[in-house]
Amino acid sequence: MARRRGQNGDGYRGKTERERRVEMMTWALLVLVFAVLQILPDGTLANYFVPLSGAVILLGSGLFQYAQRWRVSPITWVGGAIMAALAYYGMQVNPQSDFVGESLLVFFAVIAFGVLTGET
Repeated sequence: MARRRGQNGDGYRGKTERERRVEMMTWALLVLVFAVLQILPDGTLANYFVPLSGAVILLGSGLFQYAQRWRVSPITWVGGAIMAALAYYGMQVNPQSDFVGESLLVFFAVIAFGVLTGET
């Protein structure tokens, strides 16, 4: 199957509506993690819940987009890898560590990068 080319012939094609919806769903799920965290009482969820859910969301979104042969931004992979490392550290090395702040920074970076560049 031939790749579609942009109007100037540079090989870049614009995003489809479906690609945009998947990216918006990814961002919404990232925000939903913190909404759930605010609704539930403190201590209900394990400390590694936020980075683990962030890793699942970002890496899952990246794998889905890759399987659809869509372009996946490196920030998605890097953010997912950072979240997976934080989750591993929180589960295996130091279960008392709380990575909500670090997770919020990674989520913010992924969403801000996506808004500024138009890709995630």
